[in-house]
Amino acid sequence: MSNPEGSVGIGLLLGWGLNLCQLFLGFMLLDALMKNEDSIPVAVAVVVGGIGLIQLVYVLPFYFRFKRQGKTATATGLVVAASLTALLNCACWFAK
Repeated sequence: MSNPEGSVGIGLLLGWGLNLCQLFLGFMLLDALMKNEDSIPVAVAVVVGGIGLIQLVYVLPFYFRFKRQGKTATATGLVVAASLTALLNCACWFAK
């Protein structure tokens, strides 16, 4: 028996799994840019500092898809995962 509204846990796992994929791709980008030392600081700022903004590119389509399918709990879990990631990112960047 499955829940027609989805599962918050599935949304959390999906959100954090997508974040891990983003980090993997970001490190691949850094590896490719290591040849040009001038672009390394910019790439690091985008990969590490921009995770909160970049995740909007892939979280919003999933969110709207789950909402359209009526899986509101899964959509909520996805938003919670994205929000926690963004908050942790801000806390790490602004901690002194």
